[in-house]
Amino acid sequence: MIKKALLFIAALLCSLSLFAQDSDWGGVKGTVVNRAGRAPIAEAALTLSQNGETVATATSDAEGKFLIEGLPNGIYDMTIKAAGFLDATVNVTVEGYVKDLIFVGMVVEQVLADVDDSNFAEFDMDDSGFEDAPSILFDSNDPFTNIASFGFSNIRFKNRGYTNESQDVYLSGVRMNDAITGYSPYSLWSGLNEAMRSKETTIGNEVSDYGYGGYNGVTNIHAMPSSVRTGWRFSALTNSALYRLRLMATYASGELDNGWSYAFNVSARVGGNDWVKGVYYRNFAYYAGVEKKFGDTHRLSLVTFAAPGQRGAQNASTQEVYDLIGDNMYNSNWGYQNGKVRNARVRKTFEPVTILKYTATPSDNLEASATVLWRTGKNGYTAMDWYDAADPRPDYYRNLPSYYWMDNKDYGRLNFEKAAWAKDAWINDIPEYTHLNWDRLYNVNWNNYDADGLRRSKYAVEERRVDQNDINLNASVKWMASKAFTLTGGVNYKWNRTEYYKKMDDLLGGDYYLNIDQFAERDFASSPTMVQNDLDYFLEFGEAKSLKEGDKYGYDYYAHVRNANLWANGALDLGGFKANLALEAGYAKFWREGLVRKGLFAGLDENGNEMMYEGKVLTTYDAKTGKAITSKGNSEIADFLTYSAKLGLQYHFEGGHRIYANGAYFNDAPTFAQSFISPRTRNSMVPNLTTVKTASADINYQYSNNGYNFRITGFWTNIADQTDMMSFYDDSQNSFVNFAMNGIDQRHIGLEMGFKIPLPVQGLSLAGALSWGEYIYTSVPRMTMTVDNSAELIYDNQPVPYWASSPVYRKTVMDGETVYETDLDGEPVVERFQKHYVPSTPQLAADLGLNYRTNSYWFFELHAQYFAKSYLDMNPLYRTDWIVAGPDWNITPTEVEDLTSQECFAPAFLLNASIGKSWYIDRKYNFGFSLNLQNITNNRNVRTGGYEGTRLADSETMERYYKFDSKYFYMQGFNYMLNLYFRF
Repeated sequence: MIKKALLFIAALLCSLSLFAQDSDWGGVKGTVVNRAGRAPIAEAALTLSQNGETVATATSDAEGKFLIEGLPNGIYDMTIKAAGFLDATVNVTVEGYVKDLIFVGMVVEQVLADVDDSNFAEFDMDDSGFEDAPSILFDSNDPFTNIASFGFSNIRFKNRGYTNESQDVYLSGVRMNDAITGYSPYSLWSGLNEAMRSKETTIGNEVSDYGYGGYNGVTNIHAMPSSVRTGWRFSALTNSALYRLRLMATYASGELDNGWSYAFNVSARVGGNDWVKGVYYRNFAYYAGVEKKFGDTHRLSLVTFAAPGQRGAQNASTQEVYDLIGDNMYNSNWGYQNGKVRNARVRKTFEPVTILKYTATPSDNLEASATVLWRTGKNGYTAMDWYDAADPRPDYYRNLPSYYWMDNKDYGRLNFEKAAWAKDAWINDIPEYTHLNWDRLYNVNWNNYDADGLRRSKYAVEERRVDQNDINLNASVKWMASKAFTLTGGVNYKWNRTEYYKKMDDLLGGDYYLNIDQFAERDFASSPTMVQNDLDYFLEFGEAKSLKEGDKYGYDYYAHVRNANLWANGALDLGGFKANLALEAGYAKFWREGLVRKGLFAGLDENGNEMMYEGKVLTTYDAKTGKAITSKGNSEIADFLTYSAKLGLQYHFEGGHRIYANGAYFNDAPTFAQSFISPRTRNSMVPNLTTVKTASADINYQYSNNGYNFRITGFWTNIADQTDMMSFYDDSQNSFVNFAMNGIDQRHIGLEMGFKIPLPVQGLSLAGALSWGEYIYTSVPRMTMTVDNSAELIYDNQPVPYWASSPVYRKTVMDGETVYETDLDGEPVVERFQKHYVPSTPQLAADLGLNYRTNSYWFFELHAQYFAKSYLDMNPLYRTDWIVAGPDWNITPTEVEDLTSQECFAPAFLLNASIGKSWYIDRKYNFGFSLNLQNITNNRNVRTGGYEGTRLADSETMERYYKFDSKYFYMQGFNYMLNLYFRF
């Protein structure tokens, strides 16, 4: 027995000796996958190097797997390259065995689409209520979004009908959505295409490694120097749609031997376009970044960038104006000044962003990062302001022929001579009438002397400023606990203080402009205090402030926002089957801080006492709460606990088939922008403010193999308890009012499909995309209306009955005349209810194209597109009982149909093409061009959006109200974009 034991020990020692002899050698294995969704990547080329010399190479198999053996112990750099993906580099430590890296993630290379500027420019229109931002789509490797992200942009397509704030955009792991509105601020890095090229994306309800995301996907832009493509790149672009010229230069060092990497990107965009007069660009952009790698596990990065500049904007107009002038691209914002074109609506921005990021990878299975991001600067746009003078806008309704045809006794009083004169002026495009008459405005101011011999401006140009100070802290971690389970998570904090104010930009030849509220003056002309925009100044000096250029006036307040959240995602990978469960919890709060005391809402003094003037009480009180209405100081704080959950399931079949489904529930805080009744004037919040509840699900099938790529998705989303806030002049009240609506519910259901099919001819493929949806309102919301000048409650918590649908009455023809059918009680018969749709996006969009690529790097594309079911943005006032009833309070079928129906735009067919070529010289230099042709058929009658008016006209007999004409946006006609580039 002892002998056997000794023999066993000897054998064990011998084997240990042999193991020790082999322990100086090892290897590495793993699976190359797409970081978004972890689909395996076949034929990826892997190169293992040490001290700059290649040690071994390998290629991943059809399942993305690779194995490299026989490596001496040590530290190696492994570079992975694959077609359609950005190069990746990872550090590998070999320690006497074959190390399993499990997954090696790669990022899809994004197609450089030079259409970003159009997405911003289109929406810099006016503050009329139709304000939105682009819904930029994502992954160029996905067959649907590859087409939709660029091909559908001209028609203002919104992915699945969602608004922009539903799309989470991260910059180096920090969520960038605007703290006030929730929108994605792409304009912050507009023009920095190369520096921001590297990105990772998810679609729908999926979770990313960088953030939890919403129900409209996540995009994370890396923005670090090491992620910018190595080398020099120069490009020059000209196009007919936006600006005349864009010049861009980029350099990235890549990671140097000493661990440093740095990059810069600069660009300039200047000039006007072929379609809209007065619209121009004078924008510049810069990016500079430096990064240092310490050892094998630590990185520190510092980046700063901005896109300063200005651009002239376009206004929407009524169809009457477009028809009279004979041009759907008419722009009412500009006019001639001393023979030169001048735009009154100019967007001016300079918001620099600075990022400091630390990344640690203590092991192959653990990665963590911490980021600080600071955004500051100024953002504003100019607009006309006037006092005791005629409205200077050329397309103001009283300047149009239709005004003189109105039968309303207070408006036109029927003047055929004036109607004919106005029509002639518009048809002949007399610039003094059809455009801003800058010379007249200067003359009015020049001749308007006060008692002291100073010129008091009646007309001026104001600048409406939104200056943000935004600090973000982010920490995230990714832990690959095993080959089957990965845990990612993070914590985020946002501190935001945004100042809203007006600044006097141009006195137009005058000496000063008074800081008084002309709308209050109309209602309270006998009160010297009620008309004051800055009551404290008046009480100190006994008069309103005389404004000089550069002075603040009108309103001035801070929007304070604080957000914090933490999230975690557990992902299970059992080969073909994958699942993930993600949870998020957060806290949000915001409040208003008034920086000036408005005369209309004086509030209480610093000691909590009523404000007094000449023995009169200036403090006003809320009729419902009994509290003083304040304009200066802090409002009440709105705070919300938020939470959400996501579940994802997917199964991979052999041969490139994948089925996956996602479900999510969100309980989100409302935004500051929709939570205050009139933030320009007071601290009052929208009543019944609550969280927005969203449930969303999608199911998908995808096939990708042998050049074939196909995805089909069915989706469903229900959004409940939304709030909307708008202010406008209500003719039924003869007053400027605040209209707060809550309980707005929407349902989005639909189907999207994308495919790419190789054809028998080498290099030729058929590609297509289809988006069909039904995005409708599903609730009867409640509204509260107050008078802006007094906070008087007009309507409280009243329904908006015609918001979600409108009745269509049955008609018949009797004696050659169409009449409404009635039942036995004499009531009109409702034939059906017409659903009301989420506006300003086509609910049917289709694209079919042929793509051809040659081995000599030529490419040709031809795409036909069809868009339909796009609807006008509705005014809720027209859907209330009292407006439909009219002044006589007698509801008729004609009134109901005329006022409550929603306009649907005509379908549109478009044809687009592109061609390009690249030349490679000595495998080092790359020169190329691309030419993109949009709307080849030159269709200039495609409506891309618009909104109903807010004004009302009543008939001379006072029995009903009529809508004012709606305003529309149109797509430009034929456009080209030529891009030349040189890279080495």
